[in-house]
Amino acid sequence: MATTLPRQVRRDIAREHGERVLAAQQDVRGEWQVGTDAALHLGAGEGARRRIPWEQVETLAWDAEASTVTVATVEEGALRREVVAFEGPGRLIELARERVDASIVAQAHEKVGGGRDTVTVVARRSPTRRGPITFSYVLDRGLSSDDAAVQEATARALAVVRSDLGLGPDDA
Repeated sequence: MATTLPRQVRRDIAREHGERVLAAQQDVRGEWQVGTDAALHLGAGEGARRRIPWEQVETLAWDAEASTVTVATVEEGALRREVVAFEGPGRLIELARERVDASIVAQAHEKVGGGRDTVTVVARRSPTRRGPITFSYVLDRGLSSDDAAVQEATARALAVVRSDLGLGPDDA
């Protein structure tokens, strides 16, 4: 496997998105997986590439035993997971964790009703600090977003996050 990102891959990413490549690693198929200042670029075979802004990565989990990373994103309300196998850990995994964490600008947890279950609201923005703040909601296992108590807890958590950021109810 090559150890240096080919110039053409670097140029294509920079030219298309104006991003700076910070880390790259080949997976077990020989595809280049690339982390930039603004996004994760997953090689999807035959030159195809999928760009995932860091603030859209819900979770990123490294499995040391399997040498895989699982990237979870939410697209159109559905959770999408992609698993990429590597020969071992590398700088790309470290960068990905740092960039995903850097995209979180605020979060709040609220209990649902009087129980132990919680709703978490996370406010995120690109680690480059360009673009809007987005909000995502994480429900404890077994909770439903259709439940009135869950909706109330979500509204409370969102109000806390917006207040922490100095945002009014209509601010983006």
